Amino acid sequence: MRRGDSGLHVRTMPISLPIVGEREPAGPHVRPPQTPQKVYFVSLGCPKNQVDTEVMLGVVRAGGHTLVDDPELADTLVVNTCGFIDAAKEESIETILELARVKAGAAEAGIDPKRLVVAGCLSQRYPTELANEMPEVDHFLGSADMLGLQNVLGGAAQRMGVSPLDRRSWLYDHSTPRQTYGAGHTNYVKIGEGCDRPCGFCIIPKLRGPQRSRPVFDIVQEVHDLVGQGTREICLVAQDLTTYGTDLGERGLAPSNLEGLLDALGEISELRWIRLHYAYPTAVTDGLIERIATHPKVATYLDVPIQHVDTGVLKKMRRGYTERTVRELVERIRAQSAKIWLRTTMLVGHPGEDEAAYQRLRAFIAEGEIDHLGVFPWSREDGTTSAMHPERVDDALANARASELMELQAGIREQKFAAMRGELIEVLVDGISDESELLLDGRHEGQAPEIDGKVILLDGTAEPGDFVQARVMQTTAHDLIATLDLDRDPDDDD
Repeated sequence: MRRGDSGLHVRTMPISLPIVGEREPAGPHVRPPQTPQKVYFVSLGCPKNQVDTEVMLGVVRAGGHTLVDDPELADTLVVNTCGFIDAAKEESIETILELARVKAGAAEAGIDPKRLVVAGCLSQRYPTELANEMPEVDHFLGSADMLGLQNVLGGAAQRMGVSPLDRRSWLYDHSTPRQTYGAGHTNYVKIGEGCDRPCGFCIIPKLRGPQRSRPVFDIVQEVHDLVGQGTREICLVAQDLTTYGTDLGERGLAPSNLEGLLDALGEISELRWIRLHYAYPTAVTDGLIERIATHPKVATYLDVPIQHVDTGVLKKMRRGYTERTVRELVERIRAQSAKIWLRTTMLVGHPGEDEAAYQRLRAFIAEGEIDHLGVFPWSREDGTTSAMHPERVDDALANARASELMELQAGIREQKFAAMRGELIEVLVDGISDESELLLDGRHEGQAPEIDGKVILLDGTAEPGDFVQARVMQTTAHDLIATLDLDRDPDDDD
């Protein structure tokens, strides 16, 4: 871990107003402030981190404080960090230092002092190191300490607020204040936290602790509340979605599984799409595939990180499966429905990935079974078994392999999109297009928010959250270009 410039492509997101989806403060979660504060946020990292940020936003609003979108106007500056890989850590550090400069500038100008709060995965992983190296930070909150922000804002918090992680560590529930931001018709719902997998390259268990699932009734209540506020699509997220519920009995709660949760969520009448992210390859059951293929409210989409197909590399990664496992999974999915959109991630440059192993992975991708792909070079992380392997791959070679695979997949996806020309598709409208205020942006069932491209609608009028029928007219490597089919009933399944 080092301080310094990075130029890295990890999302840095100041929270801009207005924010949608405000809930009433519930029960004992938040106390009224002694002095209302103006608070500025930056959220980094994945959708799971976004949910954590939204909880802290809820703490701010429910406590009577004010959110601002300019750090110069804030009394308290908050960074929710990501610490998963080197790129994310460096981006987090640079963001902290950037806000520290804002804090220092205010002090030099004689303005009321600002407080700087660092929350999330980086604090959880390096509490002592950060406290020693960054005296400009006033408070640290760990990945299970988001509600501690209320004590910070109330002036009753110690500098270090990072709790050890175990099976009973904090996990938000439907009554926790949460302030969603962005498109109100689409929201992420975290159904669990932590991971029990022993993957050799991954530090998630250190950052997030062991698997902890929310009860079915609690998730259903949250989604019901969100739908009441206008949400039409929910994206279910967890570190390991497919082991949802396996720990509930151990914690004295009613046992369940992902299939049971989907059945319960499917009873919510105004909910249209349920999207699944981060399924583990060996835990994708036939029952889950069947629901993705046939359930009217489960999107025909599955995000399942495969990481590699070479059996030797998978063994070094400690993934617990082989190339045959991966191929059988794809076969089972395609046997249920050829219309299920598959997203996966691959990790290249892992120790032991020789040229033959890489070519095996490349050949698998070239077969065209994957619809959406992310490829990342291996990042050495202290405390992982992968970091101890001596068979290192040169960084430049790993980066070149990642670029080659992404270029290969771009051609595959362009062909897949081109084959959709003339098709009639259902589109969830996201809003006015970034391309022109005369166009609309949306997504079809096979496109998750932000990562899978979009559908650009050339004509017609619709509101964010509307479902419309559109005919694909043109395609690019990333997007579909369509026109509204005004004569078709959006609820017609033909």
